[in-house]
Amino acid sequence: MQYVLAGGGIVMFFLLLLSLSEVIAFGWAYLWSTLASASLVGLYAGSILDQGRQGLAFGAVMAAMFGFLYIVLRQQDLALLAGSAFVFSALALVMYLTRKLDWSRSLESGR
Repeated sequence: MQYVLAGGGIVMFFLLLLSLSEVIAFGWAYLWSTLASASLVGLYAGSILDQGRQGLAFGAVMAAMFGFLYIVLRQQDLALLAGSAFVFSALALVMYLTRKLDWSRSLESGR
């Protein structure tokens, strides 16, 4: 259920963006939608994890991702290249950080 609620918070970003951009400029609508959704999901994650710092970090990462998406949306000619480079970099970082993690042992200890 927690994933559903957190996902609902992310969906709210797009709903807020759509509704706000009808009455105010797109940049301001994007900013307010980002702040609202990242705060909502970050605070919820912090309460679930019983650690406010992790919730704030999650909210900050979410806001950064929405910020990157905004930059990509504004760069129409380079959007595909920038998005692909970002996803490649993110995948490379995750692969590097988890290179010594024993996935089979991690899955067994979770049971």
